[in-house]
Amino acid sequence: MSTKRSTLDSVVDALGLDTEDEWPYIVRERLLAYALLAVYVVVIWFPIYYILITSLKPTTEVLQIPVTFVPSHPTISNYIEIFQNRPFGTFTLNSLVVAVTTTVICVTLGTVTGYSFSRYDFFGNKALLLSIVGARMIPPIALIVPFFSIMSNPPLIGGLTGSLYDTRIALILTYTFFNLPFAVWIMKNYFDGVPESLDEQARIDGCSRWEGFVKIILPMAKPGIAATAILAFIFSWNEFVFALVLTSSPQAQTLPIAVSLFVADDFVDWAHLAAGGMIAALPGILFGLFFQRYIVSGLTQGAVKE
Repeated sequence: MSTKRSTLDSVVDALGLDTEDEWPYIVRERLLAYALLAVYVVVIWFPIYYILITSLKPTTEVLQIPVTFVPSHPTISNYIEIFQNRPFGTFTLNSLVVAVTTTVICVTLGTVTGYSFSRYDFFGNKALLLSIVGARMIPPIALIVPFFSIMSNPPLIGGLTGSLYDTRIALILTYTFFNLPFAVWIMKNYFDGVPESLDEQARIDGCSRWEGFVKIILPMAKPGIAATAILAFIFSWNEFVFALVLTSSPQAQTLPIAVSLFVADDFVDWAHLAAGGMIAALPGILFGLFFQRYIVSGLTQGAVKE
């Protein structure tokens, strides 16, 4: 009896309860919190689970009624067939090239520009920053026609390059236009949270402004850079509307377009659609699972200023 009593007392002390009478209330609150969390997890992860099991089912099992939530005969034939019967490898390569190139451009320019806005108080600083970030506030759907016109006949360089329609360059330029303001905003806020005394200390030690930035400030900005890179990559990888309008052949089309091709006017190839969708969703899932702390840290650093 004394052992049970001491155990209960230690639990009550650990929970910070004043009296044992509070124990039933805290238990109910915890159970309710865990129940709500369980419902949330099911709602979020069930669609992903259903796509996964559908991609592992033969076509006959995908269409059978009632629906099965565990494949009776799991197979990876759907994944093999989409690469054998369609240029899915080319679609994947296009997505990778476009997303990586866009990410590198946005991170590089966004980091330097964000640092400039954070540290230099030049004429028109706030107005210029507002104009850059404000460009991202324009609904993308409103810019489809202008972008299509520009990429079909690029001004100034059109005589040299010809039409950029149905090229990876068209997608890279378009995605950079939409992601760069976001990168500038994240990095500017992040550098605002880095004490300016570090810049001054670097100059006292004989570093130029650029050397201080590269050797001192930039290493401290790794979480912000990681968050910017991850989000820019995911936005570019998942984008559908502009890829649909600005491309028309496998030489430039990306994975979201490739997945949509499994939907015909009178038939939906559910098994191959699920396999393609799983491949397209994989980077976002992996980044969310393994790099969540970098995203949170990068987005919240500028909220606290010293």
